[in-house]
Amino acid sequence: MKYRNACSQLYSLATNKNGFTFLMAIYLVMIIGILSAFTGKTWSLVAKREREKELIFRGSQIKEAIENWYNPAYTVQGVKRHRVIPLTDLKYLLDDPTTLTHLRFLPQSYATKLDDKNPRCAPDCATLKIYQDPMTGKEWTLLRGTITNGAVALLPEGSIGGGIVGVASKSEAEPLKTDFKDTALENMMVPLIGTAPAVPGAAPTPIPTISTADKTKESQDIGKTKKYSDWKFMWESVQKNDHSKIYRAYHESW
Repeated sequence: MKYRNACSQLYSLATNKNGFTFLMAIYLVMIIGILSAFTGKTWSLVAKREREKELIFRGSQIKEAIENWYNPAYTVQGVKRHRVIPLTDLKYLLDDPTTLTHLRFLPQSYATKLDDKNPRCAPDCATLKIYQDPMTGKEWTLLRGTITNGAVALLPEGSIGGGIVGVASKSEAEPLKTDFKDTALENMMVPLIGTAPAVPGAAPTPIPTISTADKTKESQDIGKTKKYSDWKFMWESVQKNDHSKIYRAYHESW
């Protein structure tokens, strides 16, 4: 009986002007709700993509700067370097302490002080832009290692020896961009071959070698990572420091 009365009331509302207005209002509320949810999801996606683009841009710039740091022939406006030492702090990419004249490897904008109250990273926000992982707002994971005869060997995570040879995001989120082929970042997820000591004076810790077939397969899987923290913006060689490839690495192609 109650169901019949409810249906009767709805039918009555639908067959008069006021009832029609009421039902239209319900439909509009439903449509607005759906559109709001879709719009919110879209803006969230846009924001994530912009952070990802900034991660690629900033990471590739730091990678290029690190490659220049370890290049003894690198000069800016005639400033020559007397020696190349391991990079112990990213801030030295803003001003090389080994030269009498200021030598910068990154634009001055990387020295910008950041807001430590960002809810995405507080209370562990990076203090300077050069230290900031754009995906999390926190400091980069620093990749340390040694460079010998044009080859790099990574130190185990947490080691204090060696020099900084790259950076990586701390984000475990899944990326949107999936293809870095023919860019400066095409090898950033391929495992390295070599050995490196865990601490000065300690026995070398082997880094697993991979066969040519495995390396080929690994190369084919580049960009198919499941998290940003797998993106390693790391020194490769002076010869691969190609500006056109660096540009293509962060040019929009989503």
